[in-house]
Amino acid sequence: MLEIDQYLDKQWFVLPLEKKSKRPARFLHRGYLGASNNKKIVEQWFTDIKLNIGINLVKSNLVVLDFDTRNVKNAKAVRQLFNICLHENTYSVKTDDGYHFYFTCNPNDQFKGKIIDGVDIKHHGYVVAPPSIHPTGTKYEIHNDAEPAHLPYILRLLMQC
Repeated sequence: MLEIDQYLDKQWFVLPLEKKSKRPARFLHRGYLGASNNKKIVEQWFTDIKLNIGINLVKSNLVVLDFDTRNVKNAKAVRQLFNICLHENTYSVKTDDGYHFYFTCNPNDQFKGKIIDGVDIKHHGYVVAPPSIHPTGTKYEIHNDAEPAHLPYILRLLMQC
């Protein structure tokens, strides 16, 4: 699958997820901790092309800001954060109910769980990646195929524990 090859080229650690699901595949014994960037292992996992794809963030030196419109309480603040992310020209994904903005960071960085309602921080864990299918049937799609930008200082300040 082309997208998986692109993730591996970026040295990202991928994992198989159940079909139309956010759950790691049952055969993955250590859940998201079992993610790999070894092409041979990953090819064996994805012989079933209907499996969804996950990205282990901390192993991939990534942090993701997860914008979910259904959880927004302060639209103005969310819009300001969204515009900061857009200005950074970083890798981003259209999800079922929002966007994921990917940034590079140190795997030892510690972040809160969210900045505000509607903007979650994903770092120790994983995200669902394109071309996966959300449980609602919506396809995850690449919004901006740029390389992930380094986490900007202003966002880092807002995200720190």
